[in-house]
Amino acid sequence: MADMRVLHFETLRPICPACRFAGRESPLALAPGARIVDGDVRAGILRCTAAECGQAYPVIAGAPVLMPDLAGWLASNLPLVLQGDLDTEELENLVGAAVGPDAAFNVIRQQQASYAYDHYGDLFAPDEAGSIRRGLAVASARLPATQGPVLDIGCAAGRTTLDMAASDAFPVLGIDVNWPLLKIGRGVIDDGVVLFPHRRVGVRYERRRVAAEFAGRERADFWIADALALPFPAGVFGRVVAMNVLDCVADPAALMREVERALGPEGQLVVATPYDWASHATPAAAWLVDGEAVAGVVDLANRAGGKPESAWLRAVGREELEWDVRLHDRATVRYRSELMLFSRHWNERVRNESNT
Repeated sequence: MADMRVLHFETLRPICPACRFAGRESPLALAPGARIVDGDVRAGILRCTAAECGQAYPVIAGAPVLMPDLAGWLASNLPLVLQGDLDTEELENLVGAAVGPDAAFNVIRQQQASYAYDHYGDLFAPDEAGSIRRGLAVASARLPATQGPVLDIGCAAGRTTLDMAASDAFPVLGIDVNWPLLKIGRGVIDDGVVLFPHRRVGVRYERRRVAAEFAGRERADFWIADALALPFPAGVFGRVVAMNVLDCVADPAALMREVERALGPEGQLVVATPYDWASHATPAAAWLVDGEAVAGVVDLANRAGGKPESAWLRAVGREELEWDVRLHDRATVRYRSELMLFSRHWNERVRNESNT
């Protein structure tokens, strides 16, 4: 069953998203009456401790929903959270054919199929997919070990979160606003099962299911949260990862400001983006065209953060990556995503290590 890990709640000390959006850091507390199973939270309410706020946030199926516009998110997503999977693959395909390719049911299945294949295809065939994981591996090899908890922004189906939890001694938290994708990752940490629809062609899918025991999964958790109003106190993370999410947010500069605020004194930032902008997600005036532009908004975030220049995030690496998105048996889209690495005090640490 699904549970929110108390380890992550106590380590990351989440704050009220509504207060955060208003420029305040108000801690959240678990309200009495929560359902606790084996020390973790299966269902309950997180409540803002600020007397002038008192906003409540649900923990549903083990996932805290920490959105500034909680009502808006629930109105759009609660039916997806509450609905169960259809019992058989045959029934799922019958419903998919009946409602048509443009129905929300099939749009969601397409998203799940594409992301889950990239994240977990290797469990079914060793040479399948995995481009998002290869990109993360490149970043991890280029950076020193993290010095604190890790935040995986836009974690989607969750494999990058699990990979980092397997190789890191600190808690790793994946956040996303897409419940159908997030629940694939939750299925892994809660039930030890990878389950997703695999698209063959048109509206014909097959179910893929495999037991999966990932090392370190007890250090991984998945929450619903807004990257533009991160519900965490300043300086709590040792590393923030944002793989192929920069061109999906309404305000990339605001994202960088939030990341800079959330990173601690030894903080590292991993960003990858194919610059595949769309005006329905990001106003054209906010589009960034290359790594220099991304470095520019990071620099603006440094200045807004108010820290001394010696503590600023500095660019320490850049590399081109291939990111493959499988659509169906006969179509795969290949992006060229640019990987950029930033770190505080990285050059000083490397020099110190080389002199010891």
